[in-house]
Amino acid sequence: MTEDTLFNAGNEVKLEYKTIKFGKVGDFVKGTLTGNTKQMKNNLSAKGEMQTVFEIKVQAGSLHLIHDKVVDAEPTVLTPGEFWSYITGKPVMLDMLKSIRIGQIIGLRMTELRKAKNPAFNDTKIIKVYPGSMDDTYQGESSADAAGGAF
Repeated sequence: MTEDTLFNAGNEVKLEYKTIKFGKVGDFVKGTLTGNTKQMKNNLSAKGEMQTVFEIKVQAGSLHLIHDKVVDAEPTVLTPGEFWSYITGKPVMLDMLKSIRIGQIIGLRMTELRKAKNPAFNDTKIIKVYPGSMDDTYQGESSADAAGGAF
């Protein structure tokens, strides 16, 4: 491949970062945990708290995605084999997720939406964690492998 064809726009790798955001009660994701070591700064927090990125290789799922603070009316059915990320810095969620091992099947489901006591705040989404067995088919793959080794 010459330099001319290497930098062709059609050869460019497109970033497809799929983030799990629960929009309605009943939304769920089931899959294999493939990563939990990435951390990122929460830019919405004045304290600059860190968040952990949990990468999941989807087996099943349905989410009402959120675009510009508007929840989709129809759910998006997740495609098995896709990699999605669940990002959280909430101590309660981190405590629940810390016992899940890489290669273990996990389920996340939004079970409740609690009204905020302060009307200036968003309602609280109650997300439950369901640990499953180890995934016998998991071979250590991650989203970086699916993207052709992108870093």
